Amino acid sequence: MKKILIVDDQQLLLYGLEKALKTETTEVTTSETGQVALTEIASSSYDLCFLDIFLPDMNGVDLLNRFKELSPATKVIMMTAGIITDSMKESIEKNAYMFVTKPFDLLQVKMLAKRVLESNPPLS
Repeated sequence: MKKILIVDDQQLLLYGLEKALKTETTEVTTSETGQVALTEIASSSYDLCFLDIFLPDMNGVDLLNRFKELSPATKVIMMTAGIITDSMKESIEKNAYMFVTKPFDLLQVKMLAKRVLESNPPLS
């Protein structure tokens, strides 16, 4: 079973991505805060994480760096609709698998997730 973690403070986006990405072979967990996401990534192995840059309780780029320490094998796709600084961009390029801007095409994200998951054996 493949596992995806989606971290975003927008409930509609969490719902839409969860519905689009959940299959018989893929389990999806969602989190609205960075703190809950940290707990998840520390307690369970995830193959893929969609991570928003701007969260209510912490900076997603800082969270990306923590994820890489806690679960280096997890592929992280950063998401944002906001403007990012040069230092954020540098950290994303160094530590993230990919970067997507919102709003995004759900079908493209679904195909992207499928490609990432199929290229990696399950972590658990």
